[in-house]
Amino acid sequence: MTDHSLYLKNLWYLAFHSSFLKKGKLVGKEICGEKIVFGRDANGNAFALRDNCPHRGVPLSHGWFKNDTIQCCYHGWQFDTKGTCTGIPAMPPDATFDASKIKVFQYPLSEINDTVWVYIPEKKLPNVKPVLPPPNLVLNAEQKFKHVETVIMPADIDHSVIGLIDPAHVTFVHQSWYWRSAKKLKLKEKKFEPTAMGFKMVRHTPSANSKGYGILKGGTSTEITFDIPGVRTEHILVGQKNQVVSITCLTPLNDKQTELTHIFYTDIALANFLWLPLKRLGKQFIGQDLGVFNKLSEGLASKPTLSLIGDPDLQARWYYEIKRTWALAQQNNEPFVNPVKPQTLHWVT
Repeated sequence: MTDHSLYLKNLWYLAFHSSFLKKGKLVGKEICGEKIVFGRDANGNAFALRDNCPHRGVPLSHGWFKNDTIQCCYHGWQFDTKGTCTGIPAMPPDATFDASKIKVFQYPLSEINDTVWVYIPEKKLPNVKPVLPPPNLVLNAEQKFKHVETVIMPADIDHSVIGLIDPAHVTFVHQSWYWRSAKKLKLKEKKFEPTAMGFKMVRHTPSANSKGYGILKGGTSTEITFDIPGVRTEHILVGQKNQVVSITCLTPLNDKQTELTHIFYTDIALANFLWLPLKRLGKQFIGQDLGVFNKLSEGLASKPTLSLIGDPDLQARWYYEIKRTWALAQQNNEPFVNPVKPQTLHWVT
């Protein structure tokens, strides 16, 4: 049974890259334990509905989608892309029943830089309005991400977030010639500040023992932000003109699986010539995380007692406190006040 206390509501979650949605095709997906059907109408506008026919509960994603009409595969009930029932084939012609009173819940949806985001509200009310705008993906509206990589992590959203923001695992999980080695550990000092929905590592010069940054010349600086429900953004500035935007989004599917999506952009011309090897390195990097999470899943099966210790784990503790504070604010219909305070952390990697 899904533990719904895992999920933060009244927030935006990444559904997938826009290329997944084709006109005339329905895509069913579970997010936060909720079954959702996505589609794209004849004008190219994306939509998201609860993936259940209100008649007998059959997933609408198993039905047909033609001329902007979704038809259930069980009794043929028809719905428009806003979830309003437009026809019940079994109803006799002289029936006076108004089918348009039957509604399928419509989720707010936003398409940004070729990525599709869905808003998961606490209450499924008609015409629900998001309490905050979709996430800022750093890029201008016309810019598109150059690479998208997705894997399923065998862990719930909490363990996935902790793995995403944990600085100490990098040395041991991502030992690579192009990144860093466990033999070259250094004491790091990083300044953190709160953001509207999380916290950020203040812009700084990248660590000297991270070879991946070494190829970026011309005065490189990076700022790393984490925002709930699970979006980590690294924004690298190279000189006065170029940038690298690396965003990792966590989408909880259920209490045992979390989808990790990495989206990447750069305007550095050299990257176009090195695109294939860069993609392979990116796959290897994510594959290393997936490998250790498979081991983590094996260990968590015995329900061990866990701990969070010192500065290396303080970001994880911040996450839990932000999560608790957000949930309480939504429950009491109060403004969210970020509990994180500016602080300097130290760890060795």
